[in-house]
Amino acid sequence: MKRLETRLALAALAAVAVTVSASPARAQASPGRFRVVLNASVWPVKTSFSESRTFTEYAEQTTIRTSYEAGTGLGPDGALQVSLFRGLGVLVGYSYTSRDVTGHVDVSRPHPLYLDRNRSASAELSGYGLTEGALHLDLAYARGAGHLDWALFAGATLFRVEADLLQRPVYNDVYPYDELTITATPKTTVKESPTGFNVGGRLDYRFGSSRRLGAGVQVLYSRASVKLKAEPVATDATFDAGGLSVGAGLRVYF
Repeated sequence: MKRLETRLALAALAAVAVTVSASPARAQASPGRFRVVLNASVWPVKTSFSESRTFTEYAEQTTIRTSYEAGTGLGPDGALQVSLFRGLGVLVGYSYTSRDVTGHVDVSRPHPLYLDRNRSASAELSGYGLTEGALHLDLAYARGAGHLDWALFAGATLFRVEADLLQRPVYNDVYPYDELTITATPKTTVKESPTGFNVGGRLDYRFGSSRRLGAGVQVLYSRASVKLKAEPVATDATFDAGGLSVGAGLRVYF
């Protein structure tokens, strides 16, 4: 998937380069046609998801139910936007966010010596993580007045999601086996590459008389449905990648 993202980004940039080379006079007559956008962004909305597993142990059913909560996300966001005709153009961008994940696991496990005497245990999860890389391929519309510059954009987003999910817990399970205690909650990293969409806008201010440098704010909403599975006996851990992000940073015009 990473190779596909790279190829698509290079293809988009190559198309822009071909367009510019085919009309050099027009490019020189349109200062600020190219915009480089560099943001530090925050994803303020938390993400929650869960999974469950049922399998046979000691001739009966063991059930493991796990819930996860990913906190606020932080990360960089960058894009190259090119205006091609009366403010209409294309944008190729990439954003990355990392979140800390906490959770809770509940276990119901059969007794190894007696039937119908399930034992219960629970534990908190910590040290887990969730990362999302997103390649944005958009149509964009940009206009400006004086030192102010604004843009709207929307298009497709290719996500790369990596999440830590619970492996099977480690137990302290000793004779006479009446009590069950979870001693460790090892994790495994699961990856998925869904495709979704994005829509957003920016408001920027250009500095000085040349107006080649600036700063601004950006609001972006992206989304794709993600289904992750730690092992074959588990149900899918389903949630939406992306979400609302707010960023601010530098702008370069040329």
